Amino acid sequence: MPLPRLALSALTVALALSGCATNQFSSSEGTRDDARYAQLLDIIGEALKADMAVVLVADLMPHATLKDAMTMTKWTGNTVWMFEKDPRITFGRKFQNNALQRDKDTTYLFKAFEVHILPPGKYLLTGGDDYKLNALLDQVGAKPGPVGSGRGANGTAYLSPELYREFFKETNWHEGTTSTQTKTRQVCTAVHVASGACVSWGEQQYTETSQGSRAGYYEDTNSRDIPAIKVQSRVPPQLALASFTLKGGQLVLSQRMHMKTPSYKYNQAACRAVEPKMIECPLEDFTVYTWPAPMEFTQKYIAQRTNLSDAHRELLSRLQPMQITPLRKQGMEDPVWGVPLSLNKGR
Repeated sequence: MPLPRLALSALTVALALSGCATNQFSSSEGTRDDARYAQLLDIIGEALKADMAVVLVADLMPHATLKDAMTMTKWTGNTVWMFEKDPRITFGRKFQNNALQRDKDTTYLFKAFEVHILPPGKYLLTGGDDYKLNALLDQVGAKPGPVGSGRGANGTAYLSPELYREFFKETNWHEGTTSTQTKTRQVCTAVHVASGACVSWGEQQYTETSQGSRAGYYEDTNSRDIPAIKVQSRVPPQLALASFTLKGGQLVLSQRMHMKTPSYKYNQAACRAVEPKMIECPLEDFTVYTWPAPMEFTQKYIAQRTNLSDAHRELLSRLQPMQITPLRKQGMEDPVWGVPLSLNKGR
């Protein structure tokens, strides 16, 4: 079974460090310049003083063109980095592709950055979570077997069922809309008989109707819940695709890491149904794409924040880009997706 993620949330560490509670921010709470973010920045500062490391993960994905952004609509950012000293501790983007599984308590800074407070040390890229949509476990055709019977020497793909919320575009007819407002205007209520000049004014209310949206066909975003197979790819530490090291007191901006669905390849004939809702399959390949941390984009975004004290600006000025070390041979860089690291391209 894949190891559970032991999340060290900002709130948990904050309670240990400061002994006081704080508000966590989800991506839907507050504004980008909410004054309460000062409390979260104080927590980050306390964590760094306590020799912990803090990693920010940009929730925004800047792209060179709209076409590039549309090309990357089928990707997942759920890579898994294992803490070498304690495999129970993992680091990864909390954002979930599946809207039905998103963590509502994810801590965000400025509605744009996940906040991860982690122990210093070495982290190994040992997995990622992906999805196979419109699929059922029964379709895999796995024979029954005991736990562990479907695992492979190069890693294991763990398959489990999940309901997935799929978003799609559709064109619908919309009736035109109008808006009506009641307004007041000055009107003449009495006229001088000889000159015709107005000698008395009053107010008159009237309604004014204006055109809203025109009738026509418009593109809407809709959703439907479909069956899916969640594929959790895991490789042993000695076959990790990459690593990075955090130092105590270090504030880091995560490198961009994502998977191009499907990111996995497994031996279906050797899959084994080890539980009613779990299948193990020997992993044959697993690929993660990487791009450098979006430092310029992030620095401009932070510079636009209006509610920062000088001390908090100084704190954020210490932000450094994450530097990962590939542990396996890299593929050729794709101009949109980045540099691939694959299990089957090892030394």
